[in-house]
Amino acid sequence: MDEKDMELEKLDDTLEDNVPQEKIDETGLENKDGVNYETNDNWQFEAEAPTLNNDLFDGDIDLPAPKPSAEPIAYQSPAAQAEVKDSRKKELLHFIPTALLVLAIAVMLVVLGVRYYTVPNGKEGKMMNPASVVSTIDGTKVSIGMFNYYYSSMVTYHENYASYGYFDLDTTKDYDSQYTTDADGNQITWKAYFEQETLKEIEQLTAYYTAAVKDGVQLTDAQKETIDSQLESLKTSASSQNVSLNEYIQKNFGEYCSEDTLRLMLEQYYITANYKGKLASETQISQDEIDARFAENESKYNTINFSYLMLEYDSTDDQTKEKSKKAVEDYLNKITDRDSIIDLVPEVYKDLIDQEAANAMASNEDMTQEEAEKTAIASYEQRIDATITGSDTPFSDEINEWLFSDDTPVGSKNSYIDESMGNAYLILKTEKAKLLDDKTYSVRHILIQPEEEGVEQDENGNAKFSKEQIEAVKPKAEEILEKFNSGDKSEYSFALLAEQYSTDTGSTSAGQNGAFGGLYEGVNLGQMVPSFEEWSVDSQRKYGDTDIVESDFGYHIMFFINNCSAYEAQIISELKNEKINSIAENADIKHNERVIENAVSSFYSSRNAAASSAENQTAQ
Repeated sequence: MDEKDMELEKLDDTLEDNVPQEKIDETGLENKDGVNYETNDNWQFEAEAPTLNNDLFDGDIDLPAPKPSAEPIAYQSPAAQAEVKDSRKKELLHFIPTALLVLAIAVMLVVLGVRYYTVPNGKEGKMMNPASVVSTIDGTKVSIGMFNYYYSSMVTYHENYASYGYFDLDTTKDYDSQYTTDADGNQITWKAYFEQETLKEIEQLTAYYTAAVKDGVQLTDAQKETIDSQLESLKTSASSQNVSLNEYIQKNFGEYCSEDTLRLMLEQYYITANYKGKLASETQISQDEIDARFAENESKYNTINFSYLMLEYDSTDDQTKEKSKKAVEDYLNKITDRDSIIDLVPEVYKDLIDQEAANAMASNEDMTQEEAEKTAIASYEQRIDATITGSDTPFSDEINEWLFSDDTPVGSKNSYIDESMGNAYLILKTEKAKLLDDKTYSVRHILIQPEEEGVEQDENGNAKFSKEQIEAVKPKAEEILEKFNSGDKSEYSFALLAEQYSTDTGSTSAGQNGAFGGLYEGVNLGQMVPSFEEWSVDSQRKYGDTDIVESDFGYHIMFFINNCSAYEAQIISELKNEKINSIAENADIKHNERVIENAVSSFYSSRNAAASSAENQTAQ
């Protein structure tokens, strides 16, 4: 999922639309002949049952002599007797550990109780009991509360976007009877998809977090403050509803989810971001690696502009599917050039235009309907053009190949139907593909600026500092640069200083962009202030160069990484990500299917109960 970071976005929302969770089945046992039996066959107990190992038996065991029998014992050679003795020895060794294991389990059940293994009762951390553990990833336990948080977030995310038409998901119907396509192209139910994607999120985050902790990566002070602020915001929301924080969290994120769960989730999120940032700063890509990747698939690093229209495509049954297919054919026949697409905008996007016009009039009483419609139409006319690269995958491989191929003439048209999303795209090729060879640069920076309180702002909301105010913070910038130079002068050391001192939250983890360490990567010309860009594109620049640059925003302490063409910047990013992603791909992952099944069942039972309760209240 991006994905916007769903974790922080969920915490910032009002959370009004989520529903409370019911308790998981208290026993989780199967009754046979009046006795309750545990039906799960893959529990992993916290305590290890005592077993025998080879060190306990260094020599031969003297087995007791057999009792005389009524029948005479046939003569056995010494070799045969030794074989029998050895066989009895193996049988005894096999029997004793099994007996001890059964005894140990029985003792633990008597001492701890069956509920210890069947009903979640632990908190986040090492105190979780077996029924509290959904997964173990590289030795780190994931609680059922954490699973509930991610699962409810995953469902809510897709439901919200489905309301805008991004997903072909009917929120009024059972998710176990609706199908979508997973990352491997398999048809699965939405219910299975949500579980699959939730576990992916958990696996990725926990694998990186575990590796980060082992590497000694910690939270920054700014991140700690952000976490406290997020939880304080939730406390305020809980107080407004006259409930405790944990009650509020469970209502919105599920049973067994608590303040400790969300704090741990946020800590894992930020520590993971820090660790990925550390790996990125320490991973260098050679020119040979860049050239080799480019040679593998040159077309992947091309870019192309095209125009398109998007239609609704209903494939509910044969009749609606045939009607949708006919609409695609009719509109495609009407397209001859870009102007013809513009002419079709009012018809194709009529409902969306009407809605946008109505919203505009509601917010501006002086606007007439004609003006509102004209503005809305112009808005959708500007959306008919798109740009993608060969590495993007908005369409099928077949359509992408058709679009990027030099054998496809400019002016050609085609359609792409995405039944899972309920959309059809009518595509017009408006130019040939070209290599992504625009000049770019990558740097890290630490922005030091004066206090903004009481300072006048420009039309963009940026503080307008005086020359004197900017000059006053130069000593601080020089002090930070000296601190960097007195250390190991590594890129990671610079990144940590950026996290500590930079006021540019857009390039650090203090912001919402997923950035770390003051990084600006693959920047196109013209995006930054002149002094910043001039320093960055200097042809004499080499990796690790540092300096202080002045701008209207304050002083920028600069760290140079590279300047190169856009396709090379893309390859560098790809190769770094592949090396970093190998950590999660090689993680040791174990899932407790029984706990997962209980958690998912509880989620939908709670939603159904809440919906039923709401209907009853409405009826009354």
